[in-house]
Amino acid sequence: MKDNHNIEMEDIFEFPMERSADFSFWEAISHQELQENVLDKLDTDTVRRFCGIVRTGSPFQSGDYFYRIKSN
Repeated sequence: MKDNHNIEMEDIFEFPMERSADFSFWEAISHQELQENVLDKLDTDTVRRFCGIVRTGSPFQSGDYFYRIKSN
């Protein structure tokens, strides 16, 4: 992914991702599904914010779900 200035953002897709509607149950989400159903629908600044927050280990809310890198 690249931002408006053609700067490549750090890739989070080497890590397994998961989502939750309520923080009590987390389900795996494929990178393709995340890309097609979430990230492709967001503007560039929001995608940059998503990547930055998720890289820190925190969840990011988009729509009805929270997304995070799968915890061990």
